[in-house]
Amino acid sequence: MKQNTNKIGMVIRTSLPKEPEPLLTAEQIEKLKTVGEITLGIVGIAGIIMLSAIAPNMLYAFDKLFSKKYPNRKFTRKEKLRKITRTFYYLKDHGYIRMRPDGQDFKIFLTRLGRRKLKKLNFDTLIIKEPKRWDGRWWQVAADIPTEDYKWAADLFREKLKELKFYPLQRTLWLHPYDPRKEIEFIIQHYGIANFVTVMEINRLDRDDEKIMTKYFKAEKILN
Repeated sequence: MKQNTNKIGMVIRTSLPKEPEPLLTAEQIEKLKTVGEITLGIVGIAGIIMLSAIAPNMLYAFDKLFSKKYPNRKFTRKEKLRKITRTFYYLKDHGYIRMRPDGQDFKIFLTRLGRRKLKKLNFDTLIIKEPKRWDGRWWQVAADIPTEDYKWAADLFREKLKELKFYPLQRTLWLHPYDPRKEIEFIIQHYGIANFVTVMEINRLDRDDEKIMTKYFKAEKILN
């Protein structure tokens, strides 16, 4: 085990660049809370990834997270290396990833437990993707959820829409300027309410409603 630990540390050490280039966006990293969560995200996107390929992004993630958590402390490269190595062993020991030797490197795979964890992280950090240019149209989410049987799901669904900054035009009607179909599908499948929710594009709205929503989404910094 000691020899294996040293080898993992060596692979990471020789892979870390002096000036790391991020693979994740700053917005994604802002949503994630630990270096371990970011690691799971990178492995999940790649499916299978080499340890040497993931290490540079780990360094970038470390710098972003810990500069906010400890703004007055400067971590040495050795301290960063130790933390990153421990992160891999934590994920491995808790059954989230498997590591298979491959020459002087290691292949990293998500386990079934790791995929479940990643799915929860994806759900918790969900955002509506912003297009390069808004076409001026609106998207409506209509939720006719029977509260006698699905009250818990209806409540959680509303909270999730609030978190995603949807505008509540009515109690069961929510609007957003960007296409949310993919994200809403993920949410309604998660809560088991797919039969009660409809998403549609709206070409035209009442002028007063549109003014109110435009002001709201600009205040939320979703529209410019």
